[in-house]
Amino acid sequence: MSTSINHDTETVRKAQRGDPQAFAVLLFPWRDKAFSMCLRMLQDRHDAEDVFQDACVRAFTGLHTFRGDAAFGTWFYRIVYTTCLNALKRRGRLPPHEELVDEPAVEVDDVISQLDTSVAVDVVREEMAKMPPLYAVVMDLFYIQECSHDDISRITAMPIGTIKTRLNRGRKALRDALLLRLPELEGRYT
Repeated sequence: MSTSINHDTETVRKAQRGDPQAFAVLLFPWRDKAFSMCLRMLQDRHDAEDVFQDACVRAFTGLHTFRGDAAFGTWFYRIVYTTCLNALKRRGRLPPHEELVDEPAVEVDDVISQLDTSVAVDVVREEMAKMPPLYAVVMDLFYIQECSHDDISRITAMPIGTIKTRLNRGRKALRDALLLRLPELEGRYT
C-alpha cells in the first residue's frame, strides 16, 4: 500500500493484550481511508458510520489473529471490506456477480486530463458515487488509495483477474459518464 507505516511490534503486542490506546495508534493512519471505503461501498453516511464502527470493534476483538504477515492497514481494510459486504448482503443491495470476460482496456486518464483539476476531482467523485459499490471500491482502492492489484486482492479476496475486470468496467463507466456530462470532449475519446 502506498502509505508505508511500519507497525511497531510493541504497539501491536499492547493492542493485542487489550490496550485501547495502542489500538488507536495502530488504527489512526488508516481510519479516514477505511471510512471512505465504507462510504463508497454503502453510499449512505449513517450506514457507513455504523458499519465502520462495527468493523473497528471486530478489528479490536480480532486483533489476536493479526500475525503481521501483511501490513496492519491491509489487514484492517480486509475487515472493513468484509463488514461492508455483509451489510450490503443483509440489505439485499449486493449486485449479482458479473460474468468475467476479457475486455479491451479503457483509458479515462486522457478524458480527465482535459478537465480543470478542481472540476475533474469533483466530477470524478460524483460519478464514482453513482457506480455499483463493487466497482467503486476497487476504483477507490486502486486510484485514490493507490493500492496495488495484490493489495486489493488481499483486502477483497478477489482474484487479480476480477480486480482488473472491475477496474476496466469502472473506468469505462467513468469515461462514459464524463463524456455525457462534458459533451465538448465527445469527438476526441469515442
